[in-house]
Amino acid sequence: MQEIPDILTSSRWQLLKELSEQEQSATELADTLETSVSNVTQQLKILEAYNIVVSRKSTEKHVGKPKIIYRIKEDLVYAAMLKKGKAEKKVFKLEGFNGFLYNLIFTTGADDSFYILKFMLKHEELLKRCKACGFIKSTRDSVELFILTEHVDDIRARFSNLFIEDVNGKTKKIINWTHNEWEINDGLNRKDKYFLDMLWDVQLLYDPQGILRKAVDKRHLL
Repeated sequence: MQEIPDILTSSRWQLLKELSEQEQSATELADTLETSVSNVTQQLKILEAYNIVVSRKSTEKHVGKPKIIYRIKEDLVYAAMLKKGKAEKKVFKLEGFNGFLYNLIFTTGADDSFYILKFMLKHEELLKRCKACGFIKSTRDSVELFILTEHVDDIRARFSNLFIEDVNGKTKKIINWTHNEWEINDGLNRKDKYFLDMLWDVQLLYDPQGILRKAVDKRHLL
């Protein structure tokens, strides 16, 4: 894959930001970004050549040629390190523990990343038994997480309201809001304010099967 600055120019990055929200056609992207369809199509072909985006023909019926829809091919992190004695760039797939780690870094501040990471490493069984995990919010004294699991009662009994200490002796309470898929879908179907608010705010940290993402997308359509 080409080096990061060569691929992710400002114009291509704007395209990728739009595609990260939803799959779109070149015409739709051109309208949003106020540029020409030919320019967008050219940039998309470059991104597609380097396996960053993929395309498909739309199944919608309309006059003329089938509409081509573009989407992000896979979740990636483009990382660059620059320090004395080392200048290196790498590409990582956002999957498994790597995905959790990089989502954590990009979603939370340095302090909260430490507390959450230490909590998960100390209680790794939790990560193994949950289907998804999301970050809700942080305060001076606590961090709130959303846990999706089929072991609700056990997780609530063993891993709720636990304290984690940092290297300087400061502690934060880790609060886990724990639910299973049925509870989440039922809450959304009933338009329960608790689930509507929770899923509006949650940011994905670990979601290998895309279950929490589907619930978040469903919430945003309500």
